Amino acid sequence: MSLMIACDAMAQSDATGGAAARVEVSLDGEIYSVRASAQLAADQRVVWETLTDYERLREFIPGVTRARVLARTGNQLCIEQVGVFSVLFIDLPVRVRLAVQHLPYTMVLARMDASPLDAGEPTLRSFSGRYTLSVVRLAQRAGVRLDYDAQFELTRPLPVVIGPLFGVAAVRGTMRAQFEAMLREIERRQALLVAAEQAE
Repeated sequence: MSLMIACDAMAQSDATGGAAARVEVSLDGEIYSVRASAQLAADQRVVWETLTDYERLREFIPGVTRARVLARTGNQLCIEQVGVFSVLFIDLPVRVRLAVQHLPYTMVLARMDASPLDAGEPTLRSFSGRYTLSVVRLAQRAGVRLDYDAQFELTRPLPVVIGPLFGVAAVRGTMRAQFEAMLREIERRQALLVAAEQAE
């Protein structure tokens, strides 16, 4: 059975005037699919540098306690990420190793690395994700449309008591919180850049 929880109405800008985000999550069998998008009045380089600032993710993305680059060869990276994926009243510990490919300033591709983790059972059976940056024209200036697409499967399905419908809604809430946190950090860095330019 395929379930879809779709936010057809965009989330309204928050009290700080942040970018509105659209987040959709669907469940097909045991595989969750996530689609999120937003338009930002930000420079493409600022968006890119925030997305790829792996070592600082824990400072602004909820649920991430550690992220580090294990290896880098050109635009190919191996990244370890540790944290907690909260779904309703359940906190799932997450420790995943990702093979990441950079297409500078336009796309970040990630998939679960086949290498075994050093310790512990992985929370995810599979994962693949993609950030896409597209230059758009906004009312006052050029901006960036940021799209995020991901598919993942949990090693163990959520408890039956949660149910598919509530599980999808809970995953959507978690993914929205993380995506909007990324948007807020991009906007914060853009504001600092603008302030520095105006001070020169």
